Amino acid sequence: MASEGCPKCEECVKGAPAYMMTFGDLMSLLLTFFVLLLSQASFEPTKFALTMQSIQGAFGIMESFPTVAVMPIVKIPKKTGDEQKKKQSLQDAQKIEQTIESKQLDDAVKVKVTEEGIHILLNDPVAFPSGSDQLKQSGASILKDISAIIKQNEDLKIRVEGHTDDVPIKTKRFDSNWELSSARALSIVKMLSQQTGINPAFMSGVGFGEHRPVVPNSDKNNRAQNRRIEIFVDYIEK
Repeated sequence: MASEGCPKCEECVKGAPAYMMTFGDLMSLLLTFFVLLLSQASFEPTKFALTMQSIQGAFGIMESFPTVAVMPIVKIPKKTGDEQKKKQSLQDAQKIEQTIESKQLDDAVKVKVTEEGIHILLNDPVAFPSGSDQLKQSGASILKDISAIIKQNEDLKIRVEGHTDDVPIKTKRFDSNWELSSARALSIVKMLSQQTGINPAFMSGVGFGEHRPVVPNSDKNNRAQNRRIEIFVDYIEK
């Protein structure tokens, strides 16, 4: 009989048990599976660092860190405040445009979206009578509707610009077109302030007289285009 441990004995030549082949295959598959999971995983650096610090502290590897690290994790919003305000200005501009169309004032009142918010243009037919700073009824009505739309927003900044044609004016109230255009702009500012409740500190009015025409003052129609009020409603701070 061969001695125990001899390479010729029956027990030695059998080799590893039969189940080891299946077990080895299983371990290989599990290793491949976890490597695949790891390759597809994405880690948040902050959370990963906190976890590693906690583990290291628990094992006493880095004594300078507590076992449980305390660090606030700030979640960055998907949309910035400016993007939300920009979206709101687009929605308000659409509402204003629909109101203008419903009142059939497309030719007299124009609205467009700017980088900061909304630009509203009031032309001569709904603006002011010649030589006056008293807004016409049609203009006051449309401004009331516009005010109802924009007043839902906080921290709006409103700037009103008054413009005239080049026909000289000199009355007891208005020495020139500068005074007239400034008075018209301020009357709009006061009206919007009363109707919207927007902080007066965020509102301003300025008159440019005849010095910023959009077209040459060459005829009656062009002068009518130059007599205008421009309202800038800024949703986003410059």
